[in-house]
Amino acid sequence: MKKLGLLLPLVLLTACGSTNSYLAQKNTTVEMYHIFDFKTGASTATLARAATEGLGRNTNSVNANTPLQLGAVVPETPGRFTITDLGAKLGNTGMGQLMQMAAMQNGGAGIKMANCEGAAWTARAVRHIAGSNNLTLYACLYKYKAGYQLDTYAVFQKTEGGLEQVSRDLANRLVGTPEEWVNKTIRDMVRSIETAAQARSSYVEGMPELGPEPAIAKLGS
Repeated sequence: MKKLGLLLPLVLLTACGSTNSYLAQKNTTVEMYHIFDFKTGASTATLARAATEGLGRNTNSVNANTPLQLGAVVPETPGRFTITDLGAKLGNTGMGQLMQMAAMQNGGAGIKMANCEGAAWTARAVRHIAGSNNLTLYACLYKYKAGYQLDTYAVFQKTEGGLEQVSRDLANRLVGTPEEWVNKTIRDMVRSIETAAQARSSYVEGMPELGPEPAIAKLGS
């Protein structure tokens, strides 16, 4: 009986710790990139329209641009995006210091963006779900002699824990996790280009692994 009296507080403390861990609000930032290749002679305008349409299926807003490339020679190999840390780029300016302070308060995650220099088409899409997750997705379409390459770079932020986690868990089971919708957003853009260009894509590289899409998405296909 005395041993039971000693064990009961430990069990309650363990249960309390698990509850606290579940209710503690956690904010996570994940960066990812994925590159796809399309062997096609379709026009840049065709691929640009398709990419914009595919990108808009799962995002709140899309800003797309097809820059003039006067006198540009189509290269043998495709270009490649680079990543710019805005806080570091602005350095010791007032805005740069504010961004660096914000990054320190956000676990070291700075404000980053993709640089699509030399791309035939670029886009920035945003999806925001209040209290759940934010996605900023950059896309760069590079033309080269054998076809095109599509570079995608995403900054994904999600919130877990807190009193709203129960409703998040329910939503994740019903309609899919935020990560699965990021995967679908990227794949929808690729599928849209494949349809318009009548060409199959090949996966070049990326990280982390491009995982599954939400099961509910198959119901509409």
